[in-house]
Amino acid sequence: MRRQLLTFLLISIVFVAGCSSLTRDPHFYLSYYDLKSPEISDFETCSSAGCRQLSRLSYTELEWQNIRALFEPAQQNAAEERERLLVAVAAIETLVGDKNGTATDSARNQRKGSQGPQLDCIAEAANTTVALLLLQQDGLIRYHRVSHPQHRGFTRLQYPHNTAAIIEIANNAHYAIDSWFFANGEPPICINVADWKAGYRPRNEK
Repeated sequence: MRRQLLTFLLISIVFVAGCSSLTRDPHFYLSYYDLKSPEISDFETCSSAGCRQLSRLSYTELEWQNIRALFEPAQQNAAEERERLLVAVAAIETLVGDKNGTATDSARNQRKGSQGPQLDCIAEAANTTVALLLLQQDGLIRYHRVSHPQHRGFTRLQYPHNTAAIIEIANNAHYAIDSWFFANGEPPICINVADWKAGYRPRNEK
């Protein structure tokens, strides 16, 4: 809990100081939690709330081919790509959940009787960022680049919350990819970061 609070404070200080989230390296967020730079054959994910426990994993050739198939035929514009990314992140969550024991992760922080690990927004933001970086590394993302994860909370008198994010290359439009609202393997939401920072919650939140 102490480490989690210190991390939230650090993130808030960085944003108050005016450091642009459009230029910051997303690997910097991963480094907060000692997550290595991901590769398809060797990557790490958070397997507990606060990313206190890590799992070192890899994809088989068949598993990653199934992810690549989600981008065939190739997307033709940025809006279509965002839709593909939501499907891909959900598929990756399903694969990772089976590998590191987080398959029963419930929506938000609700355990609902589950005996498995429950992820919070810190872990969800990190894991989704890892997934997006792998997709980007493999050339599957054409119209966006992976952003440093986003934070809302102290500066707007809201409960602290983190999310993964992407930036549209053509116009620098900034989008949150937030998987915390739903259970493992369900598609995340994609919303403009400004709306997300204002306190957005999905209407169909389970």
